[in-house]
Amino acid sequence: MGLLLLDLLEEAEAPALPPTLPYQSAFALLVLAADRAGQVSLGGEPIVYQPETGAAVPITGIFDEVYILAKGDAEAGVETLGPEVFLRLEDLPVDPEDDKPMLTLRGVTYRVTERRPDGIGGIVLALRAVS
Repeated sequence: MGLLLLDLLEEAEAPALPPTLPYQSAFALLVLAADRAGQVSLGGEPIVYQPETGAAVPITGIFDEVYILAKGDAEAGVETLGPEVFLRLEDLPVDPEDDKPMLTLRGVTYRVTERRPDGIGGIVLALRAVS
């Protein structure tokens, strides 16, 4: 995994990093650079993020239209299948854990059904198409 990450960082164009803040660790900046390189290398897509209140914001995310999530343990578990998107929290106008956003991508509008922050600046949002 580490070598793949380094290969992605070397192959991608240098991402624009925000100015270093006193509380940002070198690791946090490396994770940010890896996430930005992933958005470039893995095909980050334009998304319109519409918070519950306020103006819509154009962002970039990594969309997985057929994501499989297994919950449970080896003896008993449940698999779910559905779209998900990875986003950087700093790109969002509000924290999606405190909001009920709608996301539009590929001409389809989605509502968020589950939020899974990764603890290092990113979040995976499980989505369901709005009919």
